[in-house]
Amino acid sequence: MKKAVLLLALAVLATGCATQDVTEQSKAAVEQSDLLESQRKSEEEAKRAQIAREQEELNRQLEEQKQRQQPETTAEVKPLRDPSVAERPLGDARSQLKDPASPLSKRSVYYDFDRYDVKEDYRGLVEAHAKFLLENKTAKMRIEGNCDERGSTEYNLALGQRRADGVKRALTVLGVPANRIEAVSYGEEKPKSSGQDEDSYAENRRSDMSYPGLE
Repeated sequence: MKKAVLLLALAVLATGCATQDVTEQSKAAVEQSDLLESQRKSEEEAKRAQIAREQEELNRQLEEQKQRQQPETTAEVKPLRDPSVAERPLGDARSQLKDPASPLSKRSVYYDFDRYDVKEDYRGLVEAHAKFLLENKTAKMRIEGNCDERGSTEYNLALGQRRADGVKRALTVLGVPANRIEAVSYGEEKPKSSGQDEDSYAENRRSDMSYPGLE
């Protein structure tokens, strides 16, 4: 009888231990699952934050590129229109254009490779021609955009047009009526230099200003 009671007690004790082990194992599994879920959420949040940072950086780069590509001719220039300026005689206008000491004798705006913005170096030249056009109200200008030979024919025609349009825009900002300015592109078809070195390419990246009927 005592032996049977002892065996029963041992059985109950074993059952209790087994139940406790199962409970602890279940608790450990839940904790492990919670830990994995927490890690997954942290990784997802870190990934979203990284994507957001990359998108912000991309937007910043695109904005900087857009600002670099915008013509810089409208930032600091002021209109030169002066209603008190009298119309100058046509002969005087021709002599001004032919005078080698006059800034008007310089007719070309040059560019960096693949650029079409009017650089600060040429602001004074553009202003001098704008003043001339405002003082000689019958004078008209033709702007010819040119490129070096690198790039396709279609690309260079488009780039030459942007260069000519950039000079025209600078003149109109200074008060010259747009209908007195013609902007065209010759692409790579009218080089100043026939060489194939950087100095020659620099000579060919330009916009030329001319005055039909006055030259």
